[in-house]
Amino acid sequence: MAEKRGAISRLIDSFADLPGIGRRTAERLAYHVLNMPRAEAIQFADAIRAVKDNLRPCSVCFNLAEGDECGICADPRRDRSLLCVVEQVRDLLALEQAGSYRGLYHVL
Repeated sequence: MAEKRGAISRLIDSFADLPGIGRRTAERLAYHVLNMPRAEAIQFADAIRAVKDNLRPCSVCFNLAEGDECGICADPRRDRSLLCVVEQVRDLLALEQAGSYRGLYHVL
């Protein structure tokens, strides 16, 4: 019979499965969540659920989008004569944070 694991152990294991998160950090995160006010913990869980339920690849550039197109592709102020090809969405986000590029993207 499989051992029934407790909720805190499952949460620690879930955090430890994230890239760059070791076991000790996973434990700290799990106990932080445990000590959060209930409303804050529910808001955190809802944010994770919303990402999984609402985000999909943009039909134009493959950035993250909540609708058919992402905000960048839908923005008429973007320079449509410029295209920047990036490997991952996080590369696009880094360029957007810099604020100097005003063209469109394609995410591989």
